[in-house]
Amino acid sequence: MQNQKNILIIGAGIAGLSMGIYGQMNGYKTKIVEMHTQPGGLMTGWKRKGYTVDGCIHWLTGSSPSYNYYRYWEEIGLIDGMEIFDPEVFARVEFANHKVVNLYTNIDKLEKHLLEIGPHDAKIIKETCNAIRKFARWNPSVDSNLEENLKSIIPMAAAMPVLLKWGRVTMSEFGNRFTTPELRFVFGELWYPEMSSVGLLMTLAMLNNKGAGYPIGGSLTMAENAEKRYLDLGGEIQYGSRVDKILVENDRATGIRLADGTEYRAEVVVSAADGHATIFDMLDGKFINDQITTMYDSAPMFPSLVYIGLGVNRNFADLPKMTGGLTLFMDEPITIAGEKLEHVEACIYNYDPNLSPDGKTAIAIMLNGNYAYWKELYQDRERYDSEKKQAALQMIAVLNKRFPGLDNQVEMIDVATPVTFERYTGNWKGSFEGWLPTPAAMMKPIPKTLPGLENFYMVGQWVQAGGGLPSGVMTAREVMKQICKKDGNKFTTKH
Repeated sequence: MQNQKNILIIGAGIAGLSMGIYGQMNGYKTKIVEMHTQPGGLMTGWKRKGYTVDGCIHWLTGSSPSYNYYRYWEEIGLIDGMEIFDPEVFARVEFANHKVVNLYTNIDKLEKHLLEIGPHDAKIIKETCNAIRKFARWNPSVDSNLEENLKSIIPMAAAMPVLLKWGRVTMSEFGNRFTTPELRFVFGELWYPEMSSVGLLMTLAMLNNKGAGYPIGGSLTMAENAEKRYLDLGGEIQYGSRVDKILVENDRATGIRLADGTEYRAEVVVSAADGHATIFDMLDGKFINDQITTMYDSAPMFPSLVYIGLGVNRNFADLPKMTGGLTLFMDEPITIAGEKLEHVEACIYNYDPNLSPDGKTAIAIMLNGNYAYWKELYQDRERYDSEKKQAALQMIAVLNKRFPGLDNQVEMIDVATPVTFERYTGNWKGSFEGWLPTPAAMMKPIPKTLPGLENFYMVGQWVQAGGGLPSGVMTAREVMKQICKKDGNKFTTKH
C-alpha cells in the first residue's frame, strides 16, 4: 500500500517517532524535523565520564506481554532485545524519626507491612489494598478490538466502582484518610498531591502483576530502538533543525518553515513538539478557543525540575533495587535555589549495570525547580553554574549522611535545570511531563486538533493529561487512525 500524502512531523521524541512509525506502516511518506541532535525528546539520557544520566524512565506501563499495552511497545520496537527488571520493592521512604515505609510490589506483603506501620488505619489499609487487587484483575483495553474488549468486560466491571470512586479523589485527599503520619505522606504527598489517586493504585496493581517493570538500558536505548524502527520502515529524520512557523494557507496547514528560512511542504502537519510553542509561537495563537486559553493560563502542570546526576564508585548491594526511588527526610530542611526542601528523592540505579562501569552506580535526584528563578539566573552564567554546583554539593551531603563515605566516592556530577530541559526539548517552562492528571483533567479529553485549522494534528503529552511515555505512543496511534479514516484507508500495524 502506498498513499500519495506526505506527513511532516515536528519533534523526534517518542510521540513524533511513533507518529512516523505508524505513518510509514500505513503507506504515508513521513519526515520528522527535530531541533536536537538525537532522538527521544524527554525520553532520553546523556553520557558523562562513563556513566549515563537517565532523564526519563522509572517503569514502563504494561511491560509484560500479558498486558494489552505491550502491543504498542511491540509495534514501535520500543523494548526490542531489552531485559525487563521487576522489583520486589517499588519505592522506599525513610523518615527523620527512623521509620521506614516500603511500597512492596506484592499486594499481600504490602498490606501486611502497612498494617504493622499503622494498625489504627487497618480499615483504610484494607480498603486501599482491595482496590489495588481489583485493578490487578483488570487488563485495560487499548483498542477497539471486539474480542479484546469482551475479555475485559468482567474484570472491568469489578474495577469500575473503584475507578469511579478514587478517580475523583486527589492524592492529597486520599492520603488524608490515614491517621498514621507516615502513611498520610506516602499516599498523599509521595506523588503530586493534585493528581488523581487512581494513578498510584493502578501502578501498584501493575507492579503486583509484573507489568510495570524497568527496561534495562534505560531511556536512551528505548529512544534508539524506536528511531531504528522508524528508519527501517523508510522514514526520514532531519536533526538540528528548529521549526519556526507552521505554514497555513486558507486555514489549512501546508508545511513548516525552519529557523534558517528553509521551507518544507506536506499535505498533513503533525506537531509532537511543545504544546505552548506550537499553538502560540509556530501558529501565532490564531487557532484557539476558551478551552485552550484556560488550559495554558491555569491548568495544573508537572513542575520543572532540577535533575542531578551522580556517578558513584559504590555498588549499593545492601539497598533494595527500587525503580520508584528512595525518599529521604532530613533532620532539618535545606534550601536549594530558593526552594525549601524537607525531603529528597533519589533513584539509585543499582539494578541497571548498563548505566555505569562495573561495580559502580548511577544516581539521579529529582528536585522541583522554580523555572523563573533559573531562567533569570541563566543570564549570569557564572552565578548559574555556581548555583548548579552548590545544589549538587548539598545533595551529596544529604546522601553522605545516609551512605557514609559517599562524598569521597563521587566520580561524576551533572546538573540539568529547567532551562536545560527548555533548551534541549523546547518544553514550556521546562515542564518534564505536561499536564498533571488531576481528577478534572482525567474527566475531559484534550482535542488533538485546533479549532479552524485543517490538515493539522497534535500528539504527545500536551494532548493527554498524565504525560509520560505511553501518552506519546497512544496519541500518535490514535491520530494515525484518524488520518487513515479520513483518507478512506484501513489502519494497519503490519510492516
